[in-house]
Amino acid sequence: MNKRNIIIGVGVVALAIAWYAFRPELLFVNKTVSEEFPGGPAMASIEKGPIAVTKGNFKGLAHETKGLASIYQLADGKRTLRLSEFATSNGPDVHVYLVAAEVEKGNDAVKEAGFIDLGSMKGNIGD
Repeated sequence: MNKRNIIIGVGVVALAIAWYAFRPELLFVNKTVSEEFPGGPAMASIEKGPIAVTKGNFKGLAHETKGLASIYQLADGKRTLRLSEFATSNGPDVHVYLVAAEVEKGNDAVKEAGFIDLGSMKGNIGD
């Protein structure tokens, strides 16, 4: 085996690892998710149904993002976040952050105020 073949082999392996790590094709593939509210239709029969605690519209900075985020208090005391009419660009690792700052003031204001990472998104479009 000559040196050229070794370099090509290492390059192919490095490219495969980079592709797997960053998944660039996900930037072009939308994933639509449409889930029912926790508890489904049976929630209406419970005396204390879900109560809207707060809500707000998404505002995109780096990527266009739209939709409504609502936090509900469930009958068992737990809270759930519901995203409605949501749409954003896709990527290999899209997360939801709760931020206690005015997003319009930029990334520095968000970093200074702090945020909570709620985890990865199941999709980039839907409810």
